Order: sequence, then structure tokens, then C-alpha cells
Amino acid sequence: MGFSWLPGKNYKRHYVCLSCQKGFKRPSREDMKHEASVDLSHLMEEYYQSSSEQDIVAYIEEQFEVLKVVCPHCQSQMIQVHYDFEVPARRDTKAWEKLSVALQSKTEIDYTTYIIWHKQKIRREGRKSPQFTLLQQNLEELEKAQEVVEKKKRP
Repeated sequence: MGFSWLPGKNYKRHYVCLSCQKGFKRPSREDMKHEASVDLSHLMEEYYQSSSEQDIVAYIEEQFEVLKVVCPHCQSQMIQVHYDFEVPARRDTKAWEKLSVALQSKTEIDYTTYIIWHKQKIRREGRKSPQFTLLQQNLEELEKAQEVVEKKKRP
């Protein structure tokens, strides 16, 4: 028989604020009546469909800032976690320190996803495509930006 007639459950997105040591739930994009922002999954398609002459790295950074979810208490950036993530108690400082170390990299832009997207797109497009040189230039810019991020991470 099954329950295929029931609508799928839309879980609220779960976030943690490392500064306040609190967890929050926010409505998912599907639950929002007025969609204020897009998510990062279609960012590259939107960039290439718009005839923007903007630098690819600046564009990604700008969109990252737009999509940043801020804490309602301290206004610092919150980090999205899995819906069944168990938030430690506020008084458990050791757990929050471990969590802070584990999730700190999520507050910075990781360009590897965009680099992989460009490499795949270049393979599909071919050298004769009018977008090939633009894709190649943007790939080089993204690789430089990723090198800068990795240098910051090293002690």
C-alpha cells in the first residue's frame, strides 16, 4: 500500500552559532513564501547566463555574503549542520571547542567545487566553443584564489 500519497517532509535547516554556542532552525527555501536568495548550486550557471563582466572570484564572494546566515543574537555567521545534528549543551565548553575546530573551515569559501565545475565544463565544451577561453581564464583565477585560501590555513 505505501504512503506515497503523503507529501514529503520539509525539514527546517539547522544551524549552529559558534560564538553564542547555540543551535537554531530556519525554514528551508521551499518553505519560504518570498524567496530572497538562491542557493549556491546554480551559481555558475547564473554567472555564465548573465553577460556579466565581473571577476568570477568577486562574484562568488559577493554571492557567499548574500547567502550568509547570521545569528539573531550576535550577528556572526552561523554554520549549517545536518538536521539530526545534536547541539552540545552551552556549558559543555570542550564539546564546543572541538566543534569550533571541526567547523571553522565552513565559514570560508572553498573554491574546489567551482574549480571542479569549470574543469568538467571545459571538457564538455571543447576548444572551439566561444566560452572556452572565458572558462579557462576563470579556472585559472579560481585556482589562484584557492591557493590563497590554502596558504592562510597553513601555520
